[in-house]
Amino acid sequence: MEQSSQLHPYHHIQNAAAVIVFISFLALLTALISQYVFGLQPCELCIWQRIPYVFAIAVGLISYGAARQDKAIGNFFLALAGGIFLIGFGLAVFHVGVEQHWWEGLSSCASGETKNLSIDELREQILKAPVVRCDEAAFTFLGISMAGYNALLSFALAMFSFMALKKGLKNHDE
Repeated sequence: MEQSSQLHPYHHIQNAAAVIVFISFLALLTALISQYVFGLQPCELCIWQRIPYVFAIAVGLISYGAARQDKAIGNFFLALAGGIFLIGFGLAVFHVGVEQHWWEGLSSCASGETKNLSIDELREQILKAPVVRCDEAAFTFLGISMAGYNALLSFALAMFSFMALKKGLKNHDE
């Protein structure tokens, strides 16, 4: 029995989907290890940045499974993964901007204004304040925060998804 040296047109979709699932899983695992093993408690924006990876894993698994049955559906989910990663990129860039004080974060991300508050109002604000502030990086490496690395990873995964889609569309026409 002779084996073909060329991959089936759907294999590149499955390979790209597997990479998306694997790297998304590693990104989530890294976040959870940093939280539960190293004690780096996430702020609200940190938690939000995990959500696109959860969706990317689901979309990647669907793309992987669908590609063999219908390459167009597999390609659609690759495009969807790229869009999800762009959303993740936007969230991460927003968080970097908050950390760098380029703009204000969400009202739930900072301690808030304390001027002209009564003791009762101040106590209520303290009790409602998040444990971890979004405008202070919990960890940096080479001057880049975890949100900064997430922005880089999310952008790279978006570009990877779109390049795989482009290849998939090219192979679909052949």
